[in-house]
Amino acid sequence: MPLAGPAGPPAHAPGDARAPRPPRALQVLAVWGAASLLTLLMLRLGAQDTPATPWAGPAPSWSEHMSFWDAGWYERIFREGYPAILPEGGGGAVAQNSWAFMPLLPLLATPLTWLGLPFYPAAALVAITASGVGAVVMDRWLAPRVGGVPSLWGVALTWTSMCAAVLQVPYAESLGLLLVASALMAAERRRFAVSALLIMVGSMARPIGLPLALALGLWWLWELAAARGHEGPGDDHDGGRARAWARGLGPSWAQLGGRGPAGLGALAAVALVSALAWPVAAWLATGRMDAYTATETSWRGGELMPFLPWLDRGQWWVGEHLGWLLVACALALAALGLGSRASRSLGPAAWFWCVAYALYLLAFFDPTTSLLRILLPLAPLAWAAAASAGRRGRWALAVAGVMAQAFWISWVWDLSSAITWVP
Repeated sequence: MPLAGPAGPPAHAPGDARAPRPPRALQVLAVWGAASLLTLLMLRLGAQDTPATPWAGPAPSWSEHMSFWDAGWYERIFREGYPAILPEGGGGAVAQNSWAFMPLLPLLATPLTWLGLPFYPAAALVAITASGVGAVVMDRWLAPRVGGVPSLWGVALTWTSMCAAVLQVPYAESLGLLLVASALMAAERRRFAVSALLIMVGSMARPIGLPLALALGLWWLWELAAARGHEGPGDDHDGGRARAWARGLGPSWAQLGGRGPAGLGALAAVALVSALAWPVAAWLATGRMDAYTATETSWRGGELMPFLPWLDRGQWWVGEHLGWLLVACALALAALGLGSRASRSLGPAAWFWCVAYALYLLAFFDPTTSLLRILLPLAPLAWAAAASAGRRGRWALAVAGVMAQAFWISWVWDLSSAITWVP
């Protein structure tokens, strides 16, 4: 019988004064909770300076503050459902209506109203719960890529970013972030059935089906390219080039292998079908094939024109002659950020998601001031920033985020800006 080797030191020797570390999820929730409480404090302080708005009188209470902006659309869905006849504005164009908003948030809030909660607190509670669970899921997904401490900083940077307040009000952004991260993490772990279910549910929270389909399709192509170098002598030249491209894009990325590519292809198809589910539901309910797209474009006052709104809004932001330069600089910054080594170190699932979502916004989104909120699904980039920045850099990013929140809460959420800009 072989002798046992020397035993290692106990995890906590009798004289060791160090306390055991709390479970990882509690560490994440502590960071998330501190950031969320800071945002709540800023919301309540800002509310004291809020003038009368279309939703409440001056200095609204917390519950009244939760009713601002798109939260009212979700409350209308809770009360009335979706219209069978689309409202029309001037010239017969479809007017703004509830079909622009997916049903998952009011659906999840409804059981809480049975317990006596009004809708706005109930929906806010759903959003806050999804926000906390989303922080834990994001950490579990990305911590193996960037490390434990940088991942906690990723949570801190996301939940102190400019529009972090949206993650605790009756908006579906926190649900969307949770479900996207969960679906991609499940796909990365080859749990394709779970991922498919999460994609279908997520598509009822936010319009994430199309960018997910693109992300999964790009990931599938990368898997095929990375595997081509192993297919045999007949594919040496083309397969070698494909594999070299795949390795150059993600030198440290691990292939799923086996049936992984087939699973990704199936998920891309599920995401595409899920993206069509809500427009089809609007069509069947209203009898108008373009009910969903006509509703979405009612906010921009025109037809759906891919890519062109960026040029138009560039002129809206800075004028006709500087607009193109603003758009070009924004595209350059996006390319530099997404192409960085830190971003690609997140792995194929997170990186292809960020690329696909950026392309989706470029193709279909009208970049009004809502753009800042719409960028929240790019949260994995906060993990890349945390991994590449030093300690001082991380603190600087967090402080900058809190400062940006003060402007966003006051100027955007509270409609409180009274500044006339002068040089």
